[in-house]
Order: sequence, then C-alpha cells, then structure tokens
Amino acid sequence: MKPRIGVSMNYARTEGGPERAYLDREYLDLWSRFGAVPFPIALAEDTDQIDVMLDCVDGVLFTGGLDLDPVLWGRQQHSETRLLHPRRQRFELKLYEAVQKRQLPIMGICLGIQIINVAHGGSLYQHLPDVPGQIDHGREGHTTTHPVRLDRKGQFFNWLKTDNITVQSCHHQGVDRLGESLLASAVADDGVTEAIERPGYPFLMATQWHPERDLENPVNRTIMQRFLTAVQSHKKRK
Repeated sequence: MKPRIGVSMNYARTEGGPERAYLDREYLDLWSRFGAVPFPIALAEDTDQIDVMLDCVDGVLFTGGLDLDPVLWGRQQHSETRLLHPRRQRFELKLYEAVQKRQLPIMGICLGIQIINVAHGGSLYQHLPDVPGQIDHGREGHTTTHPVRLDRKGQFFNWLKTDNITVQSCHHQGVDRLGESLLASAVADDGVTEAIERPGYPFLMATQWHPERDLENPVNRTIMQRFLTAVQSHKKRK
C-alpha cells in the first residue's frame, strides 16, 4: 500500500458565503509523482477527531496560508498582517502537538515553518519590508529569487553537499526569534531564516519557500523525496 501524507487544510470565509475548508491543487497533485497518496486533514476542533485522522497517515505536511495572530508571541497586530482564520490557527497548533507526540515525519511549507517556529516559542517578523537591511523576499502576487546559505550542521547540507542554493521567494513575514530545539538550516543573506529542522526528532523539515511549486528544481525534488523516504521508513515501523 502506498504511504499516506496527511495534508493540513486551509480555511476561510468566502465573500458573502459560507466558511470553507480547501486545499491548493499543488498540495494534492505533487504526491503522485512521488508514489504517495494525499490525505486531507479536516479542521477538527476535537483532539480525539484529530487522533482518529492521524491513525490514517504516515506523515504530515503543514501547508501555506495567511498570517498568525502576533498575540501568540506577545505583539500587537501590524497594519500589513492578514490574519489567518482563528479556527485554522487553533487547529494547526493542536495538530502539530498531536503529530509530535506520535513522532510522525513532519514537513512544513510557508505558514508551516511559521507555525512550527511559534509552537516552539519563537516569534515572527510581521512585515519584512519594515526591517532594516532586508532583501526583497516577495509577497503574494510577487515572486522573486535569492540565494540562501546552508548550515553545515544541518540535514540540508548533508543532502545537497553545497553551501549555497537559490530559492523562489514569496513571503512578507518570516522567522524572527528561532524556537527552542530548532536549527536554522538555511538562511538568506539578510539573516532571515528560510528553512528549519529539529535535531533529534525523527524527521522535521520546514521551508519558507514553496518547493511544491517548482519540482523541476533538483533542490525542491530532493526535499520532497527526503520527506517521503522518512514517511516510508515510519510506515514500515508501524
């Protein structure tokens, strides 16, 4: 049986309509390329329901979305902060806690890296253009590219055997204070963390960029393949 990847769903109120849970197509389509099956994880409020859904998966992908409420790290909301729906915020934090307890492989993308960092007691820059010395990281509707440096202590460097890679960038927020027990395994020239991992955990990797949007890039393919390898190993141990 193919491994199942749990994929956290987005959630929003449609204009003039009902609230809806949904997923961007790329989060569903990429897995056939890697021989896995996506398993959307509904936004349950009940931890028992989350546990039942996690019984069905072998690893979890935390997907992109809008911005976390800065009250989580003791700050007031910036004028450029576009808040994530509170139901999704509650769900993502509960889901992350439940996934850790099970030691499931974890991959985070965009909002995913921010959820993980904040869950470990870290903080975020709410609007990178306001931070002195920042390079162009792009934002919604504007994608740019820039180099990042890899930490030689991290798995990224072990996989890629290079000190520098170039990534596509499309975010106006980013990791500020790094969360406890996390390693900044990739950092932009302006010091903004672009990827994190958790040493000692079976597999936890998160990127600020979107590897699922450019799988022709060998760096992005390597990231997703390494995640899938960890998922397959976990499945064999179950």
